[in-house]
Amino acid sequence: MKSDIRHALRQLSLFLLLIFPAFYTISGQSPAGVLKIFSDNPLVIYVDETHYPQYSEIKLVPGTHWVKAINGEGAKIYSQIVTVKAGEVTSVLIEAPHNQAVQSQPLPVQPAQAPSSGTTQSVIYGQIATGAREGQSEASSQPGNGSAEPEAVAAPKQSIDIGQVNGRLPADMSGAFGLSFGMSMRDVDQLMSPKAAQAQRNTGYSVYAIPQGSSLYLVECRFIDQKLFQIIVGYISTTAANAKLKLNKGEVPVPEFTQMLNDVTALYGSPTTAEKIFLSGYSEDDGRLPEALKKKKALMLYTWTDPATGNNIMVALGYTTAPLAATIYTSGPMSAEAAARKLKLHAYDYHKSFKDNYFSN
Repeated sequence: MKSDIRHALRQLSLFLLLIFPAFYTISGQSPAGVLKIFSDNPLVIYVDETHYPQYSEIKLVPGTHWVKAINGEGAKIYSQIVTVKAGEVTSVLIEAPHNQAVQSQPLPVQPAQAPSSGTTQSVIYGQIATGAREGQSEASSQPGNGSAEPEAVAAPKQSIDIGQVNGRLPADMSGAFGLSFGMSMRDVDQLMSPKAAQAQRNTGYSVYAIPQGSSLYLVECRFIDQKLFQIIVGYISTTAANAKLKLNKGEVPVPEFTQMLNDVTALYGSPTTAEKIFLSGYSEDDGRLPEALKKKKALMLYTWTDPATGNNIMVALGYTTAPLAATIYTSGPMSAEAAARKLKLHAYDYHKSFKDNYFSN
């Protein structure tokens, strides 16, 4: 795998510090509010049709939001408009109906949690579309009151925009954000610029800051011979102070990493490789993840590869100038060409292995 989260995104994290003030000047957004959803039983939660696998603390733009809950059997049991205020916490308790036995059913990678009250309507959660890849998850449904066919619900939209088009990514892993490998720098810029609050164009790569609620994430597009061959999505935790965003080096973006992992797994099935690397006495359960990441003694890495094309996707949790969650899309054939040419971008040497690049620098 010829991609390196540290060097591939080191410049992105530096770019964050430069664009935050400009981003808030352009967007004029108020500080986020927080929505907390409580329940005894696991549910699938949507806010404004966006799926939130983790919903104990959802950061949202102030205003009204539509909250929907689906139980483990695929029944929609909550649907309400909720008001979220800037800088305040809004709590919602969803209780299971007494006349219904709500059972949990595992969802891809990281189950969400929360039950509900109100009338019950049977639906199908995560229904696999025609032509979907094997390994995608599907939850069963039960007809309500012996009535007609249950209402079909589309597969959940990704909770972080990691490049889906109409809620899905290309089956052959050939791109993201509506981009396809091999596109020219000009065509890429024409598609990405309208999405971005800020953009930075350089020789061999372009970086776009994409708004997400009251925060943002970054997308870097890399080129070989002026043709797109790699797309990097990076999310670094931030805090809002005096109407400006600041880099939060002490917070690990685990929820965002989990969401990215859920999103890719839901579409492509189980990863080709899954690694949780801890060195020098650190371990996954010792409570020292921020320290291990900062010292580059920890890395979480999941990869998917399309056998037909060699195209691949990597979801990783690592460290640049701060803890970072990232999804990286790479063209298999063009990456091999970059390795053969010993291409270097952002101090990343495509002729070396991923681990050599990450742990030796």
